[in-house]
Amino acid sequence: MKHTFYIGAVSLVLTSPVFSNEESKPPTTHKQIEQSEFVKCDTQSKSDKCGSLLEVIEVRGDKINPISFSSKGRYNLNRKMIEDYRFGNGNLNEVLAILPGVQYAESAQSADQVSNIRPSEVSISGASGAQTAYLIDGVSNNSLLNDSSEMSDKDLLDDVVGHSQEIFLNLELVESIEVYDSNVPAKYGAFSGGVVIADTRKIADELKAGFSFRKTADSFVKYNRFYSPRHEGRFKDEDAVFEKSAYSAYVSSPITADLSFLAQIQLLSSKESVERVGDLKIEQQENYNALLKFEYEITANDSLTLNLFHGPYSGEYFAETAKNSPYSVEGGGQKASLKWEGERSWGAFENLFVYKQSQNSKDAPPAWFVWLNQPGKALPESHYSKTFLEGGFGDIEKNQRSVLFKHDFEFSEIISNGLVHQTNVGFEYEYLYSQFNRLEDSITFNDAVSAANINCAGYTIDCIESEYKKPLSQLEQELGRPLDFTDESDLLLYSENIIASGQYFQGRTVIPAAESEANMNKFSAYVDHEIQWQDLVVATGLRYDFNDFFKNHNVSPRLRGSYNFFNDDAQFVFGASRYYANDGLNYKLNEAKLPTYNEYRAAFNNRVLNWQSALKNRGHRHVYEDLKTPYSDEFTLAYRHQLFGGTVELKWINRRNKDQINREKGFNDSGESILYGANSGYSQYDRYSLSWMASFDNQHVQFNVSHVKNVTDEKTFDGEARTCPDFPKCFLNFDYNNDELVFLANSSIKSSTVPSTQYALVTKHDLDLVKEDFNRPIIANLSWGGRFGNWSVSSFIRYHSKQDALYNTGTTESVKSASSLCDGCQPSETRYPVYSIQERPAYWLLSGSVKYSVPLVGKHTLSFSFEGENLLNKRTYQVAPFSTGLELGRRFWLGLNYSY
Repeated sequence: MKHTFYIGAVSLVLTSPVFSNEESKPPTTHKQIEQSEFVKCDTQSKSDKCGSLLEVIEVRGDKINPISFSSKGRYNLNRKMIEDYRFGNGNLNEVLAILPGVQYAESAQSADQVSNIRPSEVSISGASGAQTAYLIDGVSNNSLLNDSSEMSDKDLLDDVVGHSQEIFLNLELVESIEVYDSNVPAKYGAFSGGVVIADTRKIADELKAGFSFRKTADSFVKYNRFYSPRHEGRFKDEDAVFEKSAYSAYVSSPITADLSFLAQIQLLSSKESVERVGDLKIEQQENYNALLKFEYEITANDSLTLNLFHGPYSGEYFAETAKNSPYSVEGGGQKASLKWEGERSWGAFENLFVYKQSQNSKDAPPAWFVWLNQPGKALPESHYSKTFLEGGFGDIEKNQRSVLFKHDFEFSEIISNGLVHQTNVGFEYEYLYSQFNRLEDSITFNDAVSAANINCAGYTIDCIESEYKKPLSQLEQELGRPLDFTDESDLLLYSENIIASGQYFQGRTVIPAAESEANMNKFSAYVDHEIQWQDLVVATGLRYDFNDFFKNHNVSPRLRGSYNFFNDDAQFVFGASRYYANDGLNYKLNEAKLPTYNEYRAAFNNRVLNWQSALKNRGHRHVYEDLKTPYSDEFTLAYRHQLFGGTVELKWINRRNKDQINREKGFNDSGESILYGANSGYSQYDRYSLSWMASFDNQHVQFNVSHVKNVTDEKTFDGEARTCPDFPKCFLNFDYNNDELVFLANSSIKSSTVPSTQYALVTKHDLDLVKEDFNRPIIANLSWGGRFGNWSVSSFIRYHSKQDALYNTGTTESVKSASSLCDGCQPSETRYPVYSIQERPAYWLLSGSVKYSVPLVGKHTLSFSFEGENLLNKRTYQVAPFSTGLELGRRFWLGLNYSY
């Protein structure tokens, strides 16, 4: 005869706030039993513990706090905090802002972010976004296709704009987030910054469903426009017209007693009308997240979880400073994972099998033109530049696929001689494949020559003949005399008669169509052993990493510890660890790329000749041989104490980033120019932070202030890219591609060969190093959230201290060659964009949200939301001093949510 029982569960009645739970945390002294009763358990369960009355114990315990009470440098964000601090698109990176030391790229506050749906890159412990390890349900979400996370220029010549993450995970799908900024366990590798672990939504034990809709538009945004002194108020730039919408729906339910599922889809889309060099264009972006999750309980101690994730991204754009320049970008990817979790008498294990793929591709016009700004190729009067840009950089496809086997084991605690031992071990193998495919030749036309009487000889795309409203002979006949160009009235008459002024290109650079592939096998293993003796905890770990590209056997030691005192109200934390960076598969792809080649042509008797190979024809190759894996040595100290119902934390983190991959110029035996990879780069990061965080019954508060210093060694830079024996006539001191170079105004980069001038010609590699992203000296945050009946309210204040910042001036300057590049050619003059470094003042921003829930029939609930950013309409100083531009002010979202 079967009997039906009910399993008793231990319920926590949460009251006073203390530290979050941690495996190594000693029993808290702030718990007490409130009441006890006996209930029956359910014989339908597969638990072998059923068959008797079980005691239900009600405990008054600890409220979870984001600051981890352990030897690890970990912070925890639960679902409640995620919901409270979503103010914008709802990307994973956005909510990390409330944590100490987290910084964003300076472009995160730029005006185009109002319609952009790509996450801004985030820096943890001073590293770039690409050196943060992102995991979704234990699966890496890092993209290995790009060595640059450049966000400001989406239309690159020889690449596709990259991002550190393969898939842009939306917070609607996230249950909890863990963030490590220091004392990271040996379980995690392939990073030199921080670790961000996102777990997707839990499967409900009963039918639950819902949908939500959020919207923002240009009418919800306040723009602040600034004009340069030379703008003179003659032209008024219109604000962008856009709309952005977010849709989400989910359903979660048991299917059988042992099988349950969750299905969720989220769509974020944006459409914006933007002014591009006098024309109104429509730019569109879309990002999908689709999650299908199944959980199956094999036994009471074993379960299987199948995750299927689909996350494509697409965008249609126009170059900001060029005419006739449409291009589209596609990214994102798919993941499938199967996880087997089990518990045994000796401990627990987790086996993970993963297949994933992602892409990063671009479709653009195949030719880029740098015309002179003159009739026929003239900019609107409201645009100030010596050049007229047009076209694009061709089609590129990049793909990445990988297969992963991962096994983790957590052994049960062993108590011996008063010591508590806890050991975790694991290993993983991953096969990666990547592909770079330039589908067609890409041609960049530079070095334009103005020639009123030029005969284009049939060349139509790279040469313009002069065109007049009236023939000059007719004009002179009407005047009754020849034109006198020293007479102002004749000169005005002549200029008003011009439809197009003649010009042609005498130089061009060709990037040949090419396809390259790269394969990599990676293996890693780790052991982490923690010993607890009374109030002292010391953990030692070792991690081993190997791949068959760099072929380095990397062993990273990890040491961390903590000591609790004052009845567990205080804790001292220390640590010393080494973290090896991710061995980028992109290096292997770069090696296989073909170098560019140059062509020139002269004009004879005002007639352009055919294109011919330049005397100095080839570009450069990339070679990465005998390189060490870059690594970061970390030292950290922290003190934590319970204060005013919360946790205060004082922390110091020091990172010394060594063997960083830089570039050294050279030549191979065949005379080809080579950019050799080297390990001469070095940087150092220091952070001092003060934090206080507390969670109460219906409220939570977080405050932190951080002071950081990031220093990069001079050897990491390429240095000045030109030598000038007869200034202003110069020559490049290496065969850089034209798209790699920019002018930096008032640069601190010194060169003995270049006379004192306000411009230095530098590589974009150096520009990334000096642009001061992720390097605000002081960042402070104050966040609060509360729930009062049907109301939910939150606010977030973030302070950014002043710093030197990089601005794109939107202008170009030229480099004049010291000699002619071909017989009959005029001295070459190549133009490059100009950037400047100027002080960006300090500012602070206030964001907030208000949500109201209306209970309907039964379990049905309807909620309304308001989520706003920069509510006080503060300046963000994205527009450089004395420049024309647009800054984002107050903006908000309105939302509707239904749940069952």
